[in-house]
Amino acid sequence: MAVGFFLAIGAALCSASAAILQSIGVRRLSATAHLDPRLLLRLVRNGPYATGLALDGASSLLTFTALRMLPIFAVQAVGAANLGMVALIAMIVLRVRLTVLDWTAIAGVIAGLVLLVLSAEAGPPGEVPVSAGWWLLGVVVAVAVGAYLSSPRMCGPAIPGVLAGLSFGSAALGARLLARADSAGALFGNPATYAVLLAGLTGVLLYAAALQRGSVTVASASSIVGQTVAPAITGWLLLGDRVRPGFTPIAVLGFALAVAGAVALARHAQPQTQECRPEIPGPCGGDR
Repeated sequence: MAVGFFLAIGAALCSASAAILQSIGVRRLSATAHLDPRLLLRLVRNGPYATGLALDGASSLLTFTALRMLPIFAVQAVGAANLGMVALIAMIVLRVRLTVLDWTAIAGVIAGLVLLVLSAEAGPPGEVPVSAGWWLLGVVVAVAVGAYLSSPRMCGPAIPGVLAGLSFGSAALGARLLARADSAGALFGNPATYAVLLAGLTGVLLYAAALQRGSVTVASASSIVGQTVAPAITGWLLLGDRVRPGFTPIAVLGFALAVAGAVALARHAQPQTQECRPEIPGPCGGDR
């Protein structure tokens, strides 16, 4: 179990560093009203963002490996530590000022992670029907289509951040579903594989949109809320994720502290000077 937590912590470190680099890179490009896949082509030619994307890739590999050993609620909550790391790095690199409430929220995230380490029970997921992969793929497609259609009305980083988190959380669920795959045929024949790929690409695009629309700390906080709560509930109900006997209250408290810390940071983080950019037409931009 310790190996799984070390992998998850390493993933959070990579993700935190990636968030800062991507924030620097994405703000060098003009924002778009719609979620344009061509934005990714522009971003990968941007040095800081490309480096952050490589770190995100490393984070994904570490996360997916951890998900083969630990329940999804524990791995995703460890990922919430990413928010505290983002806030600290943003304070140093981007000179973002943190309030007393921000520091309290960071402490809550850390305390929650400690409780989760004590309560999580290691092991692969329970048996699930193949149809679960198809349901997951359908949800991922629905999120992607819904995000594209509603993107012109997204003002600020919170909504695209939450949708990015739901996409990343769906990718984590897919990785947990694939934990029992023991051959290439089983891997590529499972719809969860394609759900992971589509969810990952959608999440990257949505997270870039969130960074273009406001504070890196708010974007990261919103993303973490989206990628922790829904996957944790799904893993508990459908994948057989469990805690150590007698540790359920501790696990619930730890998860609540980690997520509440993320919400508090989203609410109290100091925003950038401009939440919506004039390049974005519609309710937030120059066409008002």
